[in-house]
Amino acid sequence: MKIGIFDSGIGGLTVFKEISKALPTFEIVYLGDTARLPYGIKSKRTIDRYSVNNVELLRSLDCEIIVIACNTASSYSTRLLKSRYKLPIFDVISSGVKAALRTNPKIVGVIGTSSTISSQSYNKMIESNSQKVKIYSKSCPIFVPIIEQGLVKEKYYNKIIEENLKFFKNKKLNSLILGCTHYPLIKKNIREYMGKDIRLIDSAFEITSSLSKYLLDNYPEEFKTAKKRRSILLTDKSDYFQVVIKKIFRKLDFKIKLIDIK
Repeated sequence: MKIGIFDSGIGGLTVFKEISKALPTFEIVYLGDTARLPYGIKSKRTIDRYSVNNVELLRSLDCEIIVIACNTASSYSTRLLKSRYKLPIFDVISSGVKAALRTNPKIVGVIGTSSTISSQSYNKMIESNSQKVKIYSKSCPIFVPIIEQGLVKEKYYNKIIEENLKFFKNKKLNSLILGCTHYPLIKKNIREYMGKDIRLIDSAFEITSSLSKYLLDNYPEEFKTAKKRRSILLTDKSDYFQVVIKKIFRKLDFKIKLIDIK
């Protein structure tokens, strides 16, 4: 069985990495639509079209399960994709919300890019599942470029973490959702600032957990086969992305292939 994962860029490689570790006996294809990023500034109509394009390409490669590793596509296009394709489809927002609500929290925080927070996708889904949860959300757009430039170890980085997260410090959060696939890469830094008592909801980990449970329940025999192949496809392969990938994923040993989406 082949699993297809798509994202607007390379942040979703955190999801790819987690799924690859958890499901070694499944073939996995990652599609990063780097030629058309960022998705966050585009309209729903455009994101829907891009998402359909991505799924069509993954289906043409015989993928039988789709993972939406993009928060924007998850918020805008999950419903469309589920109605259009008779395939199991997993998205980062649903997985993150389910994980956050699992322990019946009273107060939940959400951080993400500006587009994700503006869409209110996490808030709406949390409220639809529990009217008793208080939600605080904040965009932290500076985290992504700092992660991509490999500046996490710089002395001033802890100050940037503090400036962006101090909004939550006295909110008595039970859980904090990391609503961007880049953010798991700085989970340790966020943990150090927020403290050990707050559950950090890692979208990469949670969607992997949801997918693994589904596969174990429905395809247990697939877990007994040999280790399967992994593929990384990008729609644009500039020198910039090569540098970024090496900075973020130093142990990512897979070759990258350039592909066109029609």
